[in-house]
Amino acid sequence: MVGSKIAVTHPRLGFGGSESLALWAVEALKNDHDVSLITGGPVDLRCLNEYYGTAIQDDEVRIVRAPLPLKLWRTAKLAGLRGAVFQRYCRRIAPQFDLLINTYGLCDFPVPAIQCIADFSFVREWRDALHPELAGYRRWWYGDSPLRRTYLNFCDATSRPSPEGWKRNLTLANSHWTAGLLKEKFGIASQVVYPPVSGNFLEIPWERRENGFLSIGRVVPEKRLDAAIEILSRVRRRGADVHLHVLGGVDDSPFGRKIKCLAARNRGWVFLEGWVSGPKKMAMLATHRFGIHARTHEPFGIAPAEMIKAGCIPFVPNGGGQTEIIDHPALTFENEQEAVRKIETVLSSPEAQKSLACHLSIQARKFSTENFMAAIRKAAEEFLAAASVV
Repeated sequence: MVGSKIAVTHPRLGFGGSESLALWAVEALKNDHDVSLITGGPVDLRCLNEYYGTAIQDDEVRIVRAPLPLKLWRTAKLAGLRGAVFQRYCRRIAPQFDLLINTYGLCDFPVPAIQCIADFSFVREWRDALHPELAGYRRWWYGDSPLRRTYLNFCDATSRPSPEGWKRNLTLANSHWTAGLLKEKFGIASQVVYPPVSGNFLEIPWERRENGFLSIGRVVPEKRLDAAIEILSRVRRRGADVHLHVLGGVDDSPFGRKIKCLAARNRGWVFLEGWVSGPKKMAMLATHRFGIHARTHEPFGIAPAEMIKAGCIPFVPNGGGQTEIIDHPALTFENEQEAVRKIETVLSSPEAQKSLACHLSIQARKFSTENFMAAIRKAAEEFLAAASVV
């Protein structure tokens, strides 16, 4: 099916996990197909390539900007309304393409599509149950209020997807944990395709790495960076000389201000680096020994996957798809007390560090851009071949 018209859709290209699916899907298909990237807002391929490790040129993809009112592409807020408007636009232009690949959750287009599931933010009761800290910081918005209900009703009126439309698509889940929830909640069967994790890291000997931790990603309540700082603070109080670099932008939201205050109170060992990408990010990963990722019920976890590819040893909560990345009981914790204990155990044992590093180097082979692109090409070719028979 060489030369098929394929559209990769994502409502807003920022710097997060789901966006990597969109960029690497384009990378996988650009040489064999006529590929369009449909999104809201401007697209800076140079910055996106640098951040995600892709090499997409302007003449290799057609950028289609969905008309989003109120400049919804500028903000991370109002994601529900942005998604509804974006899906309505995609439904209108879907017949122009042989295949649509939606890299931001479930979709209901007038034609069957491939849908990639990265999280469950679109299921309110699951979002609230899995991440109760959201309501703690944004109760006025995420709580069960007349304002919230009016907003959600307006989103549904703008574009109400049908579960039957979801089920006729080919669904790709980012972990076995995600696949299990899809089956439980919606009765949707899915194939597990781990997200692309790029990076050709320098091989820095363990003894030359800093005895410090990294935290990577958006600084938002559900990522629980405050818990990570508390865990490492307790580790330090018990005698370990460790530090923490936070690789992620900190805004002026209530949670962002809390993190800034925590960093200020611990300025000798907590360093807010802001958004870091490209060579600097790769160098920091390659020169540190440990990582911490405190989000519970993470559907996958690009950050822990990046860490193990760079040779770091990350600690993560015991739940979600991130446990599939680590796959070792010494590195998963149920609560902060257990996290402190397990981190102390690993810090005090060079033998354990060597064994864990070896285990994680084997795990890292599962999470590559090559594996992801091969899976996307296979799914696209099989989908197009089946469509040509109908």
